[in-house]
Amino acid sequence: MDKKANTLHRFIAKAIDLLIFGFLSEAFYPFGFLAGILYILIADGFFEGQSLGKRIIGLKVITIPDEKQILFKESIIRNSFLALALLFSLIPFVGYFLFFTVGIFIFGVEIYFIIKSPEGERLGDRFAFTRVIDVKKL
Repeated sequence: MDKKANTLHRFIAKAIDLLIFGFLSEAFYPFGFLAGILYILIADGFFEGQSLGKRIIGLKVITIPDEKQILFKESIIRNSFLALALLFSLIPFVGYFLFFTVGIFIFGVEIYFIIKSPEGERLGDRFAFTRVIDVKKL
């Protein structure tokens, strides 16, 4: 099995995907936020396991242990924690408070697992039985 994907590359790829989320949210107001959430959920199901961010950076999501291309189902499972954190901001009045408490906690747990796991599996990867690998060197 391939070694752990470069952690910095994973963060850059996710930052690109979150920028796409932000663009969709603003460009297609008032329904853009939901389009952005949908992108976050299914993004890794495109391009043989690569969101746009992963494709640009050279990463890929595969299933474990068979190392096959993931489907939209696995993408939704692995990204549901992140989408949930973002969805908190939709709740009137208390949404931003929830996002900045529970949502940031979820992001923190995901980051912790990426850094501390020997395979770089975040919580979403563990539930979806996936992992991120390098497909090219920058």
